[in-house]
Parts: sequence; C-alpha cells; structure tokens
Amino acid sequence: MKETEIKSIIDRETYKKVKQSFNWEKVIKQENHYYTDKDGLLREKRIMVRVRVIDDTAKLQVKLHKNSDSPIQICEENQYDIDGVPDKIDEDTAEKISGFKTELYRMGSAVTVRRTINKNGSELCLDKTTYFDKTDYEVEVEYEDKMSADLFMKITELGVKFDKSSIGKFTRFLEEYNKHWVSECVK
Repeated sequence: MKETEIKSIIDRETYKKVKQSFNWEKVIKQENHYYTDKDGLLREKRIMVRVRVIDDTAKLQVKLHKNSDSPIQICEENQYDIDGVPDKIDEDTAEKISGFKTELYRMGSAVTVRRTINKNGSELCLDKTTYFDKTDYEVEVEYEDKMSADLFMKITELGVKFDKSSIGKFTRFLEEYNKHWVSECVK
C-alpha cells in the first residue's frame, strides 16, 4: 500500500491548540516495537520494521521510504499478522518481509496516543509519543491524491508549519536509543 503524508513536529502548546480545535473521531493507544539488523542493511536501504500493537492485536509492519529531504513523505507500507512481540525475527521471515536474509532484533518501543479525524479525503492525525524519557508531539496528514486545502489552512492557522524535512518516529526513536546506548556503555 502506498502512503503519502505530510508531517510536522510541534511543541506542546501547539499540540494543545490542535487537540482542542477538533472533534476527534478516534483516540487510540499504540505501541511500536522497532527492529534492526546487526549490519545496518535495513537502515541503509531506508526500510523500517516494527510490530505495532493496538489493543491486543499485533501487526508486523514494514515501511520502505521512497523520498527524503521533504515535509512530504512517500512510503510503501506492508503489514502481516503476527502473534505477539518477538525479541528476534528469524532470517526467513526477515527475508520475506524486507528482502534481506538477516536476523532482526528488537531495539525497544515507543507508545503513541493518536487522535484522528477524516476531512475531505484527508486523515488528520495528532500524536503524542513517549520513548525512553522523552515525549514529543506531531501532526500528520495522510492522503491519497490531494490533501484537503481547508484542513491544511486550519492547521497552519493553529501554528503547524510544514517547512522542514519530516523526521519520522523511528528516526527520533533511534536518536534517543543511540544516546541511551552510549550513556549505558560509558557507565
């Protein structure tokens, strides 16, 4: 499935303004458990592997990022049924989902509270994500052909800016993971 979205990291005050400005259709809590390989092949090829858990349902998801250096992110995303959250994904499964025959190891997880609403063919997502000892806030607008101009105008009036390259949750998670990994190794 092709996914097109525009996203922006926002501060806590902008998050509150956006949260109060819409009647959200859904509020869900999701856990994203991220995986990597020892040689960094997935990262090099811009492939992200996670197990997403919502309620008691787990899905193995793979995203291949198609572009970079833009607030608009275009990805090829696939998902598979999986039982639970494994610490390791075997070589055969990794090859099936990513094209690389390598074991994948669970790095950790992030918890996101996501609010969503659909407007004129666009889905507005407001996320509050916590990982390690950090919390960040993000607005995403997912769409197929065109983004809703009315929705875009309303969220920009609330202070959301789409003027920078988007940094996804996995990249932000990875930055914190590396900080924690280095600090643990130094101790």
